[in-house]
Formats: sequence, C-alpha cells, structure tokens
Amino acid sequence: MIHAARALLPASLLLLAGCMAPMKLADFAASRPELRPERFFAGETRGSGVIQTSGGRPSRTFEVLSIGSAQGDAIRVDQTIRYGDGKVERRTWQLRRVGPNRYEGALSDAAGPVRAEARGNALRLRYLLKRPAITMEQWLYLQPDGRTILNEGTVRAFGIVAARISEQIVRSEPR
Repeated sequence: MIHAARALLPASLLLLAGCMAPMKLADFAASRPELRPERFFAGETRGSGVIQTSGGRPSRTFEVLSIGSAQGDAIRVDQTIRYGDGKVERRTWQLRRVGPNRYEGALSDAAGPVRAEARGNALRLRYLLKRPAITMEQWLYLQPDGRTILNEGTVRAFGIVAARISEQIVRSEPR
C-alpha cells in the first residue's frame, strides 16, 4: 500500500501543478520598484537569453541590443537580435500609455496590436505574431536594483505551448 502511494505521488503533484491558477497581474500592484516601460527602455539596454522547446530543451540562445527613445508616455525601441547560430534580426517596438497601467502599440513582427498592462514591478505583453495562430505572452519583472528585468515569454501555436523564452535585460547606464 505504501509503495502504491509513493508511486502515485509524482503523478499527483504533476496533476496539481497543471491545475494551478494563472498568475494575476493585480498581485504585483504593491511590488517595487515600479516598472514603466517608457522610462526603463529609454536609452540602451542589453539582453541575453534562451529559447526552450515545449519539452524544456534549449533550442537557441540570443543576445539583444536595444536603443529606446521616449516621448512623453510613448517609447520606440529598435532592437538588434543576434542568435547563437549567427542569424541576426532587427525588430522595432512602439508602446504608448493609453490609460492607468495600460499600454498599446506595435511590433514589427506582430500581426496586430500589442497590448500591455503594468502593475507594480510587472508588465504583461500580449500579441499575435505574423505566423498564423502563433501568440506570444511576455511577463517582465523589474528587479530591486531598478536596472534589471527578467523576461519570461510563452509562445503558443493554436493554444498549445510551443516554446518558452527566458531573458535577462539590463540597462547599460544607471538611472
């Protein structure tokens, strides 16, 4: 009987983990420092990270150089992405504040609008990529030093997780 219970424990834990409620952005409202993308991404930032397959294996590494220019409640960010295999891509983001904690904008490789919401030290971005039925959701967390963001992204194809992205982004100059 004890052996059967021990054998079921890992499966039970996996089942419970799958039933966990998704994070709520509102839970970060009191977290500090406050993440305002139009402030954080103004100037130069550098990122590095990894793309993982849905099975959790690393499939690609990357480094990102971003140059942002802010105008009021809006930011434009030009990025150069260098992958570990040598491929280079360029991408442009534009976000503007449209209400308390809400942003809208565009991304050069998105099929439609980018929607973002911020609370405390967290920012959640959602958008549809130019490939059919491929969506991206990113959670960015500003760290206590005020210069580092952890970026966790989930790529879904037809609603199923296809890849995960983990990145650390650091401001090049102190604020």
